[in-house]
Amino acid sequence: MVKKIIIMCLILFYGFTLAGAEDARVMKLEKFLARFPWSPLRGHEHEIVYCADKFGIDYRLYVAIAGAESSFGKKFPKQAKNLTGHRNGVTRFSSIYHNIHATSKLVGTAKYYQKYRRTRNLWDFLYVYKGVPPYKHYYVNLRYTFDEVARVRIFTPPQLAKPAGNNVALISND
Repeated sequence: MVKKIIIMCLILFYGFTLAGAEDARVMKLEKFLARFPWSPLRGHEHEIVYCADKFGIDYRLYVAIAGAESSFGKKFPKQAKNLTGHRNGVTRFSSIYHNIHATSKLVGTAKYYQKYRRTRNLWDFLYVYKGVPPYKHYYVNLRYTFDEVARVRIFTPPQLAKPAGNNVALISND
């Protein structure tokens, strides 16, 4: 009976811990962007994922565009806060969040991105967003971000493991 109560408590504790866990996509973006300490995108990971979900696009796309357009915010017109070259770079934003929102909304809702939204093929995105060749270098930059974010490993709580071999600890009810 005591063992059952302990097991139930562990299950409840573990369940509540997971319920409060942060979105893995946010953690992946945080870990990826940590490679770029100068990036003004750091601290905006929740907003990036929120906007991606709101407009139905891949959460890595905004970061990939910012990487290709401004080296993740290393080179961009500071007063414009336009890290993605939104509307050929002429659009000025009051904040980076507004750039995240506008870029995500553009790709997620504009009719000329319909093919990309249907296929999720970066080439379909690229032809519209970039507009003019050369495309290869830009594609490589986008692909780099998509692949590197996908490779990011985040800590996941270990499963309740069974003791192995002769190292079994016996629990006594004494």
